[in-house]
Amino acid sequence: LCKYCQSQEGLFRCLTCSGDHAWCCEYILEAHKSLPFHKMQQQNGKCFSDTSLMQMGYIWHMVHGGCPCPS
Repeated sequence: LCKYCQSQEGLFRCLTCSGDHAWCCEYILEAHKSLPFHKMQQQNGKCFSDTSLMQMGYIWHMVHGGCPCPS
């Protein structure tokens, strides 16, 4: 289970963060919105394989405190 929401499967992990954490996609993106260079892996049913925040839908907003530009 996901370390944070405790309801979805923890299919993702970060090799850069210390500890052994499993996150769902939503919470790993939230936890890493200011850590875009961390190395991610995703459970594929047999083992973990490399993925990236970008492949998971992450958009790095470099201004406005990490939030999209206001309209």
